[in-house]
Amino acid sequence: MREERGKVIVALGSTNPVKKRAAERAFRKAFGEVEVIPVEVDSGVPPQPVGEQAVEGAVNRALAALELVPSADFGVGIEGGLFSFSNKYYLAGFVAIIDRSGKMSTGMSGWFECPSALVPRLLRGEELGDIMDELTGHEDTKRKEGAIGFFTRGIVKRSDLYEHGVLMALAKFISPLWPE
Repeated sequence: MREERGKVIVALGSTNPVKKRAAERAFRKAFGEVEVIPVEVDSGVPPQPVGEQAVEGAVNRALAALELVPSADFGVGIEGGLFSFSNKYYLAGFVAIIDRSGKMSTGMSGWFECPSALVPRLLRGEELGDIMDELTGHEDTKRKEGAIGFFTRGIVKRSDLYEHGVLMALAKFISPLWPE
């Protein structure tokens, strides 16, 4: 399929340019020529996923995207979420990748500690992007540098974080030694 046409087609379950940039960079590193087709899909989870909801949202996005783009080799879902671990809360992106045969692989971006002042608001369902817009005075932060961009003064951007997660999820598809 993809070998015949020389280009990998990726259906991305989001129209967010940050997620598109991350998927393009990761798939290009793994496969060379790539076309990422962003499609608007419903994640099936709340706007601010917590824990397993991020996993569910990423899988739902990948499946829906693959269904909407019949020419795609892969469906990709990326869902940012809040995760509890060792008595702290962390922010990270969960990634699901599904190929045409139904094979699925998952991965995560790097985690970073969520400021404790934001946790109650996130647990009440406020979306991180909205909170960051309020804190920074910028609009549409989630479609630009993201919270990590703000907290690292631009050293790490949201697309960098998500690219890492996509690469982690691609391991199963690119490793010749992956045991099934």
